[in-house]
Amino acid sequence: ITIQSDPEFAVTLEHLVDVIRKDEIFELNSLTLKVSAKYLAELSERVSGSITLSITANNESIFKETYPIDLLAYDQWNGLSILPELLTAFITPNHPQLPGIIKRASEILNNWTNNPSFDEYQSRNPDRVKKQMAAIYEAISEMKIVYCSVPASFGESGQRVRVCDFIFSTQMGNCLDLSLLYASCLEAVVIHPLIIIVKGHAFAGAWLIDESFADAVNDDSSLITKRTAAGLNEIAIIEATCMNAGNNISFDSASASADFRMINEEDFLLFLDVKRSRFSGVRPLPLRIKTDEGWQIIENKSIERDNDLPEEITAGAKLFDVEKIDVTKQTLWERKLLDLTLRNSLLSLRITKSTIQFIGLNLFKLEDSLAKGDELQILSRPTDWDNPLRNAGVYQSINQSDPVLDLIKHEFTQKRLRAYLSEAELLSSVIALYRSSRLSLEENGANTLYIALGLLKWFETSVSERARYAPLLLIPVEIIKKSAQKGFIIRTREEETMMNITLLEMLRQDFGINIGGLENLPKDDLGVDVKTVFNIVRQAVMTKKGWDVEEQCFLSTFSFSKFILWNDIHNNAEDLLKNKVVRSLVSGKLEWQPGDNKTFDSLDKDIHPASLSLPISSDASQLEAIINSANNESFVLHGPPGTGKSQTITNIIANTLYQGKKVLFVSAKKAALDVVHTRLNAIGIGPFCLELHSNKSKKSAVLDQLKRSIEVTKNTPPYNYNSEAERLYNLGTELNEYVTTLHQKQTFGFSLFEVFDKYIK
Repeated sequence: ITIQSDPEFAVTLEHLVDVIRKDEIFELNSLTLKVSAKYLAELSERVSGSITLSITANNESIFKETYPIDLLAYDQWNGLSILPELLTAFITPNHPQLPGIIKRASEILNNWTNNPSFDEYQSRNPDRVKKQMAAIYEAISEMKIVYCSVPASFGESGQRVRVCDFIFSTQMGNCLDLSLLYASCLEAVVIHPLIIIVKGHAFAGAWLIDESFADAVNDDSSLITKRTAAGLNEIAIIEATCMNAGNNISFDSASASADFRMINEEDFLLFLDVKRSRFSGVRPLPLRIKTDEGWQIIENKSIERDNDLPEEITAGAKLFDVEKIDVTKQTLWERKLLDLTLRNSLLSLRITKSTIQFIGLNLFKLEDSLAKGDELQILSRPTDWDNPLRNAGVYQSINQSDPVLDLIKHEFTQKRLRAYLSEAELLSSVIALYRSSRLSLEENGANTLYIALGLLKWFETSVSERARYAPLLLIPVEIIKKSAQKGFIIRTREEETMMNITLLEMLRQDFGINIGGLENLPKDDLGVDVKTVFNIVRQAVMTKKGWDVEEQCFLSTFSFSKFILWNDIHNNAEDLLKNKVVRSLVSGKLEWQPGDNKTFDSLDKDIHPASLSLPISSDASQLEAIINSANNESFVLHGPPGTGKSQTITNIIANTLYQGKKVLFVSAKKAALDVVHTRLNAIGIGPFCLELHSNKSKKSAVLDQLKRSIEVTKNTPPYNYNSEAERLYNLGTELNEYVTTLHQKQTFGFSLFEVFDKYIK
């Protein structure tokens, strides 16, 4: 494969591929043209050239194609049609004559504030940053640069730009030239500049806070106008031509003039965030000087090395090998509950529309941030970046030389996460995740939304070619729509980070890899010690060919309905066996002698009204269930809808609390819990209910419920409660005996009205 240029602005590139088999697809991603800096530095006008791609096999040409290319002069900007952010390359903060402007600006700053230092954002005071911007504005104004127009063509064709050398030598410049000069001075003192372009005009601005936009190029003028509003003061913009000779205009007046230009939205085209553009790989143009041999490019001086003390190597946690588990009925239960098939996303993560992979994050810092309670905004991939390296649906780790890594690090300091998805794809995925997680909370009371930290890359057999990816650590989170500005954010649910127990069990049962020490995750100063967990897993799979821990991060839903059951069985086996029903299931035989439930005929004689609490009216069959529950009898209560099951459950709970006992009420449907809880609230014992489902299971919600229960005022029973209960009991006994007597005498024609008149009234 050969790539040649005409004219020869680049070294001919050749790449040899040994073999391409039939029907095989070969991708070549590492082609980099070595461009002649000397040729481009000497180029004074736009030149039309071409690049020729040719492919030969056995000295026989099998493909050849020529592609046109335009070479721009050193001081020529290509315009808005393609990569408008390339304009920021003309912002040159390292120009040797800029220190003179900054020196004069420091004197002005000292006169204003008694502090000559350009300390950028260290003071965290927007007013201090504004005064630094104003001092540079005044220093440039003193240069008395004459305004000299250039055809205003910010559109398709671009225009020639007066670089700093030309401005200093001729003392001439237009709106764009002065905006770039002003931005160069701001960037030199580490203030983040902006370039705003409207129809036929350009002006400059800067951040008053240590911030940057999510994209290098933005076409929404409101992003500027909202931040320049009085009282918010996050950005300041100025009219660059106010610095030209003949204009005696203050910084505030120049700022007001720029604000006025932002009013007409129809003229607004776009603005450029210089700091964000640097993260995209757009660097300042290298300086050039004219010598006897022509123009020469001056490379930037190498940065002096910081001889920092290297990070200390500490002894990591060692792998704890546990004994082989005997296959018992309990083990079989656990295996069935865990679902150790590849259908389980906890063993083979599937990339779907409801799965979001984040770009190049430091997982240790991400876990610490979530543990601190930070809220992290989710953003789409940068529009000026694309990563083709994808394997089995999972993007591979980014090369350390990729400039997007610097952007990702900076975005993380601003509490922003970048996904591999486009803006439309990300919005669709986030909405799908939000809805599915909320539905799970409402239907089952279980959170299923997690951030997966780290993936175990594993293979089913030694000859398998397709890698599987299983998450290691799972952090429970929730998605919240904050505002139109922030969009969707994620934050932790105040629950504990969990190890993927399903993966550990699969490794133990299918591969004989027994990993111990992760039942209780190792901790650091902020949450879980992620590095230690990863290293323990790496030690366990050290001898497995191709297996490794990938430090990747995903946001997805994982079903834990069966995991909760597994966890109960696995960790509480001895306590569960104390229950006679469970013990019988394990042993396979009945471990207790069932008794007979009491029948309705004996209730009036055996049950005193004072021993019951029935806040809701109940019939005979419901009363029978309440009495049996009070006697610790096991039974099944069934009936069609509308027969009063929820009322009966409410009475059972109230009566059990009345007897000083505790009740655990569980349901597969949250709706059933809500119905009973509403009834309990209605009868005044809601504060004694501790909700441990859905969003009520957060630590803060549990503590709030406990607080309310403690603050409940104690009520004493009515003074005549016992005497009234005794009267009713005696009356009921007498009535029962009277009716029994009538039955024994076979007197079936007695008047019920007579009974009611005698006893009930």
